[in-house]
Amino acid sequence: MSRPRGSGGRYETLAGDDHDFDDLQTVLTSDQFDLSNNNTATQQGQRSDSLLQKRPSTQPEDEDYADDDSDDSDRYIYSSSDDDGNNEKDYLPTSRRRSNRGPYIETPVLTRCNRVCLTIFGAILAIWVVIAVTLGVRRLIALSHEPMADMRPSYQLDDMFNQSFTPKYQSLAWMPYGDDGVYSTVNADGDIILSNVDGSKPKVFLPGANVTDAHGKRIPFFSFQVSPDQKYVLLGTDRRKQWRHSFNATYYIYNMENYELTPLLDTPNQPGVEYVEWSPVGHTLAYVQDNNLYLYEELLLRHQITYDGAVTIFNGITDWVYEEEVYGSPAALWWSPDGTAIAFLRFDETEVPEFHYSLYMNNQLNAPSYPKDIMMKYPKVGFPNPIVNLHLYNIKTALRPTAVQPLEPINLGNTFDDNNRIIAEVLWATEGSSALLVKVQNRVQNHEKLVLVDPVSLTGKIVREWDAGKQDGGWIDMQQSIRYVRPSDAVPKGGYLDIGNNNGYNHIALYTPVDNPKPKWLTNGEWEVQSMAAVNEQDGLVYYISTEKASIERHLYSVAMDTTERKALTDVSQQGYYAASFSTGAGYYLLSYRGPDVPWQKVKKISDEKFNTDVEDNASLRALLENIQHPTRRWGTVELNGRECNYMEFLPPGFAPEQKHPVLFQVYGGPGSQLVDTQFQLGFSAVMSSAEKLKYVVVVVDGRGTGYRGRDFRISVVNQLGKFETQDQIAAGEHWKTLPYVDPERVAIWGWSYGGFMAAKITEANSGVFRAAMSVAPVTDFRFYDSVYTERYMNLPTTNLKGYETTAVTNMTGFENSDFLLVHGTGDDNVHVQNAFVLLDRLTLAGNHRFKSHFFTDSDHGIRTHNANHEIYWLLAENLWSIMGGYVAPAHHH
Repeated sequence: MSRPRGSGGRYETLAGDDHDFDDLQTVLTSDQFDLSNNNTATQQGQRSDSLLQKRPSTQPEDEDYADDDSDDSDRYIYSSSDDDGNNEKDYLPTSRRRSNRGPYIETPVLTRCNRVCLTIFGAILAIWVVIAVTLGVRRLIALSHEPMADMRPSYQLDDMFNQSFTPKYQSLAWMPYGDDGVYSTVNADGDIILSNVDGSKPKVFLPGANVTDAHGKRIPFFSFQVSPDQKYVLLGTDRRKQWRHSFNATYYIYNMENYELTPLLDTPNQPGVEYVEWSPVGHTLAYVQDNNLYLYEELLLRHQITYDGAVTIFNGITDWVYEEEVYGSPAALWWSPDGTAIAFLRFDETEVPEFHYSLYMNNQLNAPSYPKDIMMKYPKVGFPNPIVNLHLYNIKTALRPTAVQPLEPINLGNTFDDNNRIIAEVLWATEGSSALLVKVQNRVQNHEKLVLVDPVSLTGKIVREWDAGKQDGGWIDMQQSIRYVRPSDAVPKGGYLDIGNNNGYNHIALYTPVDNPKPKWLTNGEWEVQSMAAVNEQDGLVYYISTEKASIERHLYSVAMDTTERKALTDVSQQGYYAASFSTGAGYYLLSYRGPDVPWQKVKKISDEKFNTDVEDNASLRALLENIQHPTRRWGTVELNGRECNYMEFLPPGFAPEQKHPVLFQVYGGPGSQLVDTQFQLGFSAVMSSAEKLKYVVVVVDGRGTGYRGRDFRISVVNQLGKFETQDQIAAGEHWKTLPYVDPERVAIWGWSYGGFMAAKITEANSGVFRAAMSVAPVTDFRFYDSVYTERYMNLPTTNLKGYETTAVTNMTGFENSDFLLVHGTGDDNVHVQNAFVLLDRLTLAGNHRFKSHFFTDSDHGIRTHNANHEIYWLLAENLWSIMGGYVAPAHHH
């Protein structure tokens, strides 16, 4: 299929070729849908090739193109005569023209009757001309008051994968040591540059040309860490991915004094390092190799701290479920501020059941004869979790642990048994190494105890606790938000800050001294603190990001620890979504405006409001957007089942509210999540809304269970995931179907992960609201998902069996009345493809013939392997087109 291009009625068809833009998601192009040949394009099962084509390159304006499918009888090209007389044809006779019959043609003689008739005809013609001119002038005047048709191209699928449409964000790696306001970058030559926001001249800290192996070959590095005394730089190379955050790599140490580069490991061909970190003082390294913890003291002496590292034993790094659901990081070790002690977690996965899946391509273009079998320890609901203990090693001690005499775990007091314990957070609450805070939760995460550990006696006492299960029946959110506060004029005894529940909303609490169980609330109100950005003890200020302006916005504020006086550091009179990264001394911060307009970044100075250094303005993106059509967004609230819910709409370019549009709902809906916000967005929703042939209105609604609306709104879904969320999405669909710009017969919904679960549950509900649903990588039965996430919201199957049974997608009746697409990656280590296979089996047993399924080989939860990310969005858009059509072809789809 083809589409019109240019003002001359030309048509061109370009075959779409695939480009891989790494992790950028693919997008759908707006003007890739042919306005003609609709009957051909919409035959059931036929692929609409123009749907996801790349944007055609511009051809010369004087060149005529015909698409491959065009017929010559449909193309009438009228050519005027040129100087050579090509295609010349005279339509008006001359008064004298030579003929073969003689030299001249005689002039005809007109009778009186002829003259009368010609006079009457001339009068009529004159009147007609006057009327035509008058009407033409009026039409021109009317047209001058009408908006001109927008001839700009539309945002389309390939644009979604074009980095030019992705906002650029600069990351200032603030130096943790030395002068405040110094940050590091790496330039195109691989030089590490130190710059200061005060405008002083940047200096080359480490020339990239110096990072070479023994043969003089440059070593590319993906990370670097400067030692606190700035005498050494740790460089990471040859990174090999493990799970979402974890990897192993090879590391080198560069000596800034003698310019030597040496490997971290002392013998060649050793396995890669799984994690490494400098101590806060000097240049001692802690690293994990083969799941054992080592210290490289002052880069002179190596000490092995643990000896039991194995396939099922992890020291200083997280296992899969803690990496995914607790810390969001592979790191599980914490240096004391003075560098004399190190605390770390030990994970024992021996009793955790194994899960197996296969990689059929195994990162190759030619598949091996036998797939690679992946084994992982994955605790599912009700099955054993890893047993986690906290250990502490004092570098100054004369006693070194051995395989025979290993370190003993810290006694966490009267907390929870081994099989009923999650260590949710660890933080040193001291300037030296005298106090360690450990946040411990029970398995289902509705009871929390904070333990203050004495590093000398290796024992702990509970300083505060919260039994949310008894208080309101809800869970306790997993977050690492504790911040140590040194003694100062504002907080003479020192203490720590944490984000906790203050009358049903997340707010900042100050606990002083460290063992005080009673908080001083620094913030309060019917809004929530998202995170603390920095603490300045000298000025007695805490900087934080919150929803005080609106739940869908984020603004930066400060609050005084002594007076609790708050101040906005961003313009709260304007809609905005901000993030902030503070320098080590909290004297400067990188302010990132993330939307709704084109993002920008500036460096600000706390002590000087006039200080304003531009870092990124995304001017090229702004200019690009001026030359294409893209959706407009609007936000609001809608009452659903007695609760006010936030919504966001993507409205097509040139949106005409009197016209009927197909509607696509996007849903996620997981506990504490948020899709409706004011961040800048160009993605699949923008494609579906912009595409000339589609022009969907895309709707996003955050129903009950989602975040930043208070604890009551969030925990309402406890023990019954999918119930109220489904009701709210169905109610939203019913509401939108009543709106004048919505075609009530063409409303669909889609989601990924938890959103995929929601799309399946909504189909199961058989409401008749949604004509189609698309479910990507869904959980279909939460008994198949991991224990830490699921039990937080659903409790244990032994105490909530009915809840688990009703949450599972088991009733296939609704799937007979809706077109359903199921998509999954076969290499998904997070939401296993087992979920999709079980649903397919249920559909097959029910004899359902209305669903479709598609599997992407070896792709994990992100579905990116071998161009899969591009193809999945093509698949989703094409599926909707085949079922519901679009703005220009509403009627003939089945």
